[in-house]
Amino acid sequence: MDVRRLVLGDWSPLIRDGIDVLRLVILGGAVAYALAGRPGAASLLAGLGAVTLLARLVNLPRVYDLSLTLGMALQGFGETLGLYDQFVRFDDLVHFTLPMLTAPVVYIALARLDVVPDPRDETHLRHYVGIGVVTLALGISIGALWEIYEWRSDAWLGTALSEGNDDTNGDLVRDTLGSLVGAGLLVAWARLGWGSVRRIPGVNTHEEVSA
Repeated sequence: MDVRRLVLGDWSPLIRDGIDVLRLVILGGAVAYALAGRPGAASLLAGLGAVTLLARLVNLPRVYDLSLTLGMALQGFGETLGLYDQFVRFDDLVHFTLPMLTAPVVYIALARLDVVPDPRDETHLRHYVGIGVVTLALGISIGALWEIYEWRSDAWLGTALSEGNDDTNGDLVRDTLGSLVGAGLLVAWARLGWGSVRRIPGVNTHEEVSA
């Protein structure tokens, strides 16, 4: 295996690259916690791992596939390993980076379903504004849904994720800021003309627009 293939992937149909290895680490963590009798941790990692598998099916560009998978790993293992308790600002970091990394991915996934325009469909200013607004809204929604999960997880699974209204409101502010950065990055991605499908090394030299 040469360096190019090691970095870009396509090692095999089952495990394509290091991103798939990280997916397996998340799912393996879910199995390990289930066997250890920690259903809350197991369900969290299983849910986040399922999101990364969905991203694999969508066949995202590597940058966004990696972004989403790293975001899920950061969130999942940060909680299960107690990093939120060990590091005061870890929660702030996650609530900024997670929407920043995942909101553009959700937009691209919706574009692949023809729900929203593909980033390369047009080059008009209003198109870029629309991408930014929708991506920002998606990121804020992701943050809000996570706060709902924390609230219900504490009640149903015995976790201690929510720390009160001040914590929730602060998290939503950081979610919004992260979403704003993610929206800006996706607009820049679209402005540069890069596509929304994973590139196959040696076959196409640029990201394709459609599968």
